[in-house]
Amino acid sequence: MSKPKISFLSRDEIEAIHNASLEVLQNTGIKVMSKEALDILREAGAKVDYGKNLATIPGNLIEEAVKRAPQTIKYYARNTKYDVLLDKKETHFITDGIDIPFIRDWETGERRNSTNEDLARWTRLSDYLDNVHFVWVTLSAGDVPPEMQSLTQLVTTLSNTEKHVEYEAHSAREAQYMIEIAAAIVGGKEELRKRPIISAVQSPVSPLIFEQGTIEASIEFARAGIPVVYMDMPLVMETCPATLAGTLVVVNAENLAGLVISEFSSSGAPVVYSTCASIADPSSGAAIESSGNSLLTLACTQIAHYYGLPCEMGGCGSMSKMVDVQAGYETAMSVNQNLPSGADIICGLGDLEFALCVSPEKLVIDNEIVSEAFNFSRGFRVNDDTLAVDVIDKVGPGGHFLGERHTLKHFKELGHPQLSDMKTFASWKKRGSKSMYAIAKEKVREILATHRPEPIPEAVEKEISQIYKRAEAELLRKS
Repeated sequence: MSKPKISFLSRDEIEAIHNASLEVLQNTGIKVMSKEALDILREAGAKVDYGKNLATIPGNLIEEAVKRAPQTIKYYARNTKYDVLLDKKETHFITDGIDIPFIRDWETGERRNSTNEDLARWTRLSDYLDNVHFVWVTLSAGDVPPEMQSLTQLVTTLSNTEKHVEYEAHSAREAQYMIEIAAAIVGGKEELRKRPIISAVQSPVSPLIFEQGTIEASIEFARAGIPVVYMDMPLVMETCPATLAGTLVVVNAENLAGLVISEFSSSGAPVVYSTCASIADPSSGAAIESSGNSLLTLACTQIAHYYGLPCEMGGCGSMSKMVDVQAGYETAMSVNQNLPSGADIICGLGDLEFALCVSPEKLVIDNEIVSEAFNFSRGFRVNDDTLAVDVIDKVGPGGHFLGERHTLKHFKELGHPQLSDMKTFASWKKRGSKSMYAIAKEKVREILATHRPEPIPEAVEKEISQIYKRAEAELLRKS
């Protein structure tokens, strides 16, 4: 089968970016705000200045880390039917994340602060939608004490989806509790090592900084066999150079540095190459959606494949403040531009305001956008059956194909949108003249009224509750 594919960097250009990244890591270095991580780098052979929290990493360590890293990673789920292998052959989609603080209200559509109940309902919606392959812990539980938000949000998400869950930890201790919670669900830490049902997005701070909590959490996850996604979020012109090539050097250096720390913490640790690099608006300094973002996604995917690493890329968000034409065309453009890159994961479904807000209706609409993009990206087969010469001969001039077995066999391959109205104007008006937004809202209500993921067993819930209480006593006492 022939599939549309985009690949625009030449081998020489990729190697130029690689060599420039090595030069940055060996000469400029990275700032690492953790003695534990600096110790790991020093023992591996990096040059470390503890006074400046600075490490310079020679090229041979990069080469060794790439050799140690697995080239395929399996994202396991509570329900094995949702297990997915990241092998660079198929692209998968995930909701947006990073503790998003605002949601468009389920009933009124008004923008407001999110709650833990919003997160639970959002996760159930994500669990139902077929093109949401994994669930990033999306919303901030604003009604929970800050010290307990992360663990609360993880438990809420795991309880409301049977799919693989992605999140982040802000400290080593938080990571340890998250590992305990996930292990309780699968039957222990050794079983979790075999079947990691969670992964962790641990973001460097561009340019070239690893904060203490983030990198020490990464070390904990690496040692537990939990996939770590080093998703940096640089802004072109602000936290990286004003050229896309220069930005790629920063992105690549940060990912390679994270890879070295993970692999020398635990050889063979699963690492996902990642970025959500964006263009800055010169007038405001804020991140914006643009074609430049897609170019960075396409290029970073090629670079990840150069190292043989699985990758997760930003790629289906919107700057729009509401579910409108802008939200639709920005998401559709970015999905269709980024899907042919061959990235293992593309994140951002349901996103508004560049990850400051989400909309349930937009998540449902995005699910359909991805479905149509998949129909395009899969291409079509050319063989004796699809050429259909015998069917054409049977029907002959002036006939029709509707009653043919061949049509019944293949018509579903052509794609049939579920939300878009394909009827006549008169038929549309007769059914209430509904907008796409209104249809999506009805679909959200239908899903929430009928869909219930398989619950976590009661005994496991009790074990998680005990872990949570221990964490609460410790973390709230520290605050």
